[in-house]
Amino acid sequence: MFFKKVAVAAAAVCVLAGTGFSAYAETLRIGSETVYPPFEFLNSDTGKYDGFDIDLIEAMAKKAGFEPKIISMGLDGLIPAIMSGSIDVAVSALTITKERAAKVDFTKPYYKSGLSIMTHAKYGNKVKGAKDLEGKVLCAEIGSAGALYMSKIRGTKLKTFNSAAEAFLEINNGGCFAMVNDKPVNDYFLTQKAGKSMRLASIPVILSVDDYGFAMKKGNKALKVRLEKALDEVVADGTYKKIYEKWFGAMK
Repeated sequence: MFFKKVAVAAAAVCVLAGTGFSAYAETLRIGSETVYPPFEFLNSDTGKYDGFDIDLIEAMAKKAGFEPKIISMGLDGLIPAIMSGSIDVAVSALTITKERAAKVDFTKPYYKSGLSIMTHAKYGNKVKGAKDLEGKVLCAEIGSAGALYMSKIRGTKLKTFNSAAEAFLEINNGGCFAMVNDKPVNDYFLTQKAGKSMRLASIPVILSVDDYGFAMKKGNKALKVRLEKALDEVVADGTYKKIYEKWFGAMK
């Protein structure tokens, strides 16, 4: 009788696995900088992590049979955490760059973004592009794609911060001339209470077009395959579109 019960239980697991679920789902340790709305942040109303990336990876985890566990950490700590094995995947609006790809593997892109400039409102009509940032004191989020971009602008001095929100406050207070950052984040911030209380301007010029990917340890092909398969499935069944439109409006 015991072996019969075991056989029945094993068969049930196999059936569930075939549908994308497991009776004992594996925990997927997800590192994320949870102060970067609208992609990832702590929702003060629910006390839970929220955002486009969070919704997407949770939907993908369900497809792949993972139990997602969000681990909040600084942006500059994500790649070291992957390399040390402290987390399985980084989900944090990570731009796929050569520098990062030398240390970790990325899935195929899941979101197309771009860098733009956030500056004080009084400079809003004067800043047209990167050339206008030359020789200026600029704010930068540690470890960000924007920080890398600004480091290559002639004559600039960077003041670094742990979050984009801290950098925006510094711009508002006159401590920095501007900041290069992900455009969706700049635009979203200005629609929120904190952004509305500041005198900031998001410049519509796109300085570079970037792709976001989920990052994982070098050589972890099995995880990459599972995540990309799950991504394909949420795109195919319309889940991706619903999540996108929840946070960004109609897909273009």
